[in-house]
Amino acid sequence: MAAMTDVDARPHTPLWTLKACQLLGSAAWACFGRFINVFWSDIGVTRTEVGILSLSNLVAAFIGQLFWSMVTDRLGEYKRVLVGTSLAGTVIIFFNMVPAVQSSFWLLAAVSVSSSFFLSTGGPIIDAMCVSVLKEQESEEQYGDQRLWCAVGWGGMSLIAGQLIDTFGISFMFWGFASIQSMYLSVCLFYMPMAKDRGQQNEQTVSLKQFLTFDVAWFFANLFVYGLAMSVVENFLLVFLNEDFDNTPKLLLGASTAMMCFFEVPVFKYVEKVWANNKDRLTSVLMACKVVLAFRCICYTLLPASNPWLVLLIEPLHGFTFAAMWSATVEYGQRIAPPGCVARMQALVNGLYSGVAMGLGTAMWGPLVMQPPKGLGFWNCFRLDAAAIVIWGIIWQMGLMIRRRSTAARSAAMITAEQPLAEITPSA
Repeated sequence: MAAMTDVDARPHTPLWTLKACQLLGSAAWACFGRFINVFWSDIGVTRTEVGILSLSNLVAAFIGQLFWSMVTDRLGEYKRVLVGTSLAGTVIIFFNMVPAVQSSFWLLAAVSVSSSFFLSTGGPIIDAMCVSVLKEQESEEQYGDQRLWCAVGWGGMSLIAGQLIDTFGISFMFWGFASIQSMYLSVCLFYMPMAKDRGQQNEQTVSLKQFLTFDVAWFFANLFVYGLAMSVVENFLLVFLNEDFDNTPKLLLGASTAMMCFFEVPVFKYVEKVWANNKDRLTSVLMACKVVLAFRCICYTLLPASNPWLVLLIEPLHGFTFAAMWSATVEYGQRIAPPGCVARMQALVNGLYSGVAMGLGTAMWGPLVMQPPKGLGFWNCFRLDAAAIVIWGIIWQMGLMIRRRSTAARSAAMITAEQPLAEITPSA
């Protein structure tokens, strides 16, 4: 009775706070993350230096995600980590506006890397918090019901941030980010309880060996390859529209991003119904996403150079190639994660996809998308990407089939080995 009273007395995290964190976190990043390269260019940073800064930020964010997720698992709560790192990172980014920092590449790099390290908690810890809170409260809502607000924040702010920067100057990216972050921090401070699910706090210490299984390795391999394939779309689509089409208006670049986010919302909302009663469908969803991504890439090659607006007919596919993939990946990752490692697994998922795969993908596709003879050009890169992801999908499915047959054979062997013992056991 005392135990039950103790659990019941522990405050629950209101579900609306999960949605608010997703919405405000993505809206803030739409102000800052999308325009940091523009800021660097405006203060005279060379393209080579921009590349170094971008890669350094990805590495710092990946390390930060792993570090802060371990801190979260160790502390057994999210609040102090989220508030502390978000506040520190927000303060640090304002050093970008100091003339002495702008005039020194190494000072600029130090500010960028340190802010990326602290601000890396937003994605993985909020996602892990969503999964944990929904499980703790046995809510009818799903992860996608929370994650769709990220698409709303990103898409909505993407439409207006560029116009606001044109109106108020490049410094708006810092003040806009800080203003939205202040609302985000207020939600965390005043409405988020300290304690995580007590069951997670009492989990045993997890060693790295528990992550070194075939299921986890094959899961991460698929996420890495898919991230490489998606990086040409995520990181170079706007460049493709701007350079390979006739008189592409800047409005179209924002509209294409908004269209992607708009169609993420219904997919995040309803895709989990596909595997609600059959978790084996998760791998089928992940395979279908690869096929849709290949189709999406082929569609880009069919666009006439004289009419870039037709790209808006293709962008709804982003709902499948990202939102469906991400929801299935988060669910699959939680299923195979060692006990007590929700935040750590989500950090690995975010870091591997957004940091490692996207970073290496950018480095790989960057030279390839250049026009021949220096590269293959966008059109050939999209064809190559479509073929590569289909081939990987076949390889991945074969790996899953071999794994299932091996597991089934092992189970059958165990049953056969136990059968003689059952036969000679005397009856009661």
